[in-house]
Amino acid sequence: MPLKWGVLRVRLAHDDWSTLTGKFNNVNVHVISSTPIPGKDKIIAIIEVYSDNVKVLKEFLDEVKRFHNIYRFEVIDSYSRRGRSIALVNIFTNFKGSITELVTYHDSYKYGEVMHGGFEDWTILTWMRPQDFLGVLRERAEVKSYTWLSVKDTSSRYARGALTGWELEVLNRAYELGYFDWPRRVNLGELANILGVNKATLSQELRIIIRKLALKELEGSRKSNLLP
Repeated sequence: MPLKWGVLRVRLAHDDWSTLTGKFNNVNVHVISSTPIPGKDKIIAIIEVYSDNVKVLKEFLDEVKRFHNIYRFEVIDSYSRRGRSIALVNIFTNFKGSITELVTYHDSYKYGEVMHGGFEDWTILTWMRPQDFLGVLRERAEVKSYTWLSVKDTSSRYARGALTGWELEVLNRAYELGYFDWPRRVNLGELANILGVNKATLSQELRIIIRKLALKELEGSRKSNLLP
């Protein structure tokens, strides 16, 4: 039976500069793009780094710049958005020995990558069996958790109104930490501190998430003739 592609969402603990996000717990990193440079064994990446504390953001960037496998580091732009300080950064790092190398050479493609709390959260499109690909990843990193989405699940997840990678992270952390429990095990302010955003920003993002989920559920009910 031929293999079908799917999406693997996996959290990794990896010996890389991403570990610095564990030291600066209110810093989040979104890898916008990362491209291997042919013949040079390097990756050129564009990353978006954000925090609700501009001083902490600068301290984090200074440590990344000095990390042993960073060969080039350039802040392209810096700005504020929704109460957060943000830096857009261009970096060069190693391709050989990286997770990107494993993805590239194992019939897979990177969908997205975010870093927070010392972990790397990857979303990978792959034709390999989940357990086979997880075995490959374990050669270079510790797999903390993972979710496998089939073709059908993936189509539903990335349809109109789908949550972004950051929104999925917010929803997952809120659920795991008991924000939706009754009584709540973590309140809005505590959850905001854990995620590294201010309380007002998190409140707005949760409303957007709930609206998207409600819209998707209502549209599905109407298609199933459960609602007029």
